Amino acid sequence: MASSLTSWLRRKATARSPAAPFHLVLTFYQRDPAYALGLACISAYVKRELAGVRVHLVPLFKGDDVARWVDEVLALAPDLVAVSAMHPTWLPAHPYLEALRRAAPRTPFLVGGYQAMVSPAETLAHPAVDYVCAGDGEEPTVALIRRLRGETDPDAPLPGLWERTAGGGVRTAEPVLVQDLRRMPFPDYTIFERAGQVRYLSPHAVESKRLTTLPVISGRGCPYRCTYCANTTLLDMFGGKNGLLRKYEPEPLVDELVRLRDRYGVQYFQFWDEEFLYERRYAARLLARYRERVGVPFSMFARVESMNDELCGLAAAAGCHAMWFGMESGSEDYRRRYLNRRMTNAQILAGAESARRHGIKRFAFNMVGMPFETADDIRGTLALTRAIAPELTVFSQYLPLPGTPLYELVRRHDLLLPPSADRQMWPLGRLNVREHAPGVSAGEMRLLGDEIMGYLRAHTACDD
Repeated sequence: MASSLTSWLRRKATARSPAAPFHLVLTFYQRDPAYALGLACISAYVKRELAGVRVHLVPLFKGDDVARWVDEVLALAPDLVAVSAMHPTWLPAHPYLEALRRAAPRTPFLVGGYQAMVSPAETLAHPAVDYVCAGDGEEPTVALIRRLRGETDPDAPLPGLWERTAGGGVRTAEPVLVQDLRRMPFPDYTIFERAGQVRYLSPHAVESKRLTTLPVISGRGCPYRCTYCANTTLLDMFGGKNGLLRKYEPEPLVDELVRLRDRYGVQYFQFWDEEFLYERRYAARLLARYRERVGVPFSMFARVESMNDELCGLAAAAGCHAMWFGMESGSEDYRRRYLNRRMTNAQILAGAESARRHGIKRFAFNMVGMPFETADDIRGTLALTRAIAPELTVFSQYLPLPGTPLYELVRRHDLLLPPSADRQMWPLGRLNVREHAPGVSAGEMRLLGDEIMGYLRAHTACDD
C-alpha cells in the first residue's frame, strides 16, 4: 500500500491544476468536546501562506459512531487528512482512522502532536499513516501541501516530516521548531465555530461553567524537566534549558484577546501556557496590558515556585480568577527521587496561600499509582491536599507516556501493562502499571481511590 500510494500521489500532484482548490481536513480525538489549539495554529499558518486551501475541522469524540464520522470527513473530499494525537488518545482513535483509510485509500494521512513527536517510528508504522510530523507542524504541513499540489519536487525531502517512500522504506527528518512566535499568526478559532459561535464548547471549562470561555496561549514550551512529561523528551530533542519557551509580544497578543472577546462574547479566558509566570518581567508586562484593555477574568497554569506575593498580586489585579498548579505527590522524597520536582511541601503551602491571600482560587493537580509509590505516599498526597484545601483538585491515575524518563523506569523494571485503548478511561483506583514492591497494591489502590473520590465529592467544586 505504501509504495502504490506514494506513486499515485506523485502522479496526482503532477496532474493537478494549480487553480484547483485543496481541502485540508483536521481532526483529533478527545473524550469530551474540546479545543485543539495546535490545529488552530496550523490552520492559521496554512491560510496565511497558501491561497486556494480550504481548512475544515472534523473533531472526533469518545463514543462517536465510526461510520457517521467517516461519512462526515468523506463529504468534504479531503486532499489531506491531518491528525493531532497524544499517546493516551492514539489507540482509541485507531478504529476511526482505519475505517477512514479503507473508505479513502488514496487520501494521504499526516499525524502530528506529542504521539508523533516522541514516537515517530511507531506512529508511521500504522497502516493508515503516510507522514509523521516530528516537531512543530506549521511549516511541514505547508511544505507537504505544496508537494501534493505539484508545486515542488515530489522526491525532495520534506522538512520536519517522516514519510513512507515509493520503495516501501522510511525517510526521516529532523524536527522543526518555530523559534520566533512574532512571525507566526495567532490561532485560527474559526475552525471551532458553529454558525459563527464557539459557545457550544464552553461547558468543558471547569473554572466557570456559566461564562462563555475560550482557551488562549501567550506562548509555547516549558523549561522544566518533570520525568512524567513529554516536555523532557522535547527538551532533549531541541536542546537548551529554555529552548522551547517562546512568547508572543504582549501588545499584539492583547489586541488579539480583545478581538476574540468582542467576536465571540468571551467572558472568561483560560491561558493554556504550561507555565505562565516563569518569565517574571514578561508576565508583569502582559498582566499590566491585560488589566488595561481586556477586562474579563482568566485562569492560568503556574508553578508554586512562581506563586509569590508580587506575581499573585499582579495577576489578581489583572483579573486572575484561578491558578492551576501541580503538586503531583505529597511526598517530598518521592517528588525529588522520581518526578524531578524539587519544591518542598512548605513551598507548595506558601504558594497556595499567596494565591488565596490575593483572592485567587487554587486548582491543584495530583497523580496516584506511580511506579514505586507506596500507599503511605498517596495518603500523604491526600493529607497535603486537605491542608491546602484548594477550591478544586484533580487526581489522575498515572499512565506511562512513551519517551519520558518515568516511562523508561517503568519499562526497565518490567512494569508496563499490555497496550489498551480504554486504559485512559479507567476510573481512579485502577493501576496502570503492574503490581510491584514496594509500590501500592491493586487492592490498596482501589480503597485509596474510593477515599480520594469521597474527598473530592465533599470538598472540591467550582462553578461560579
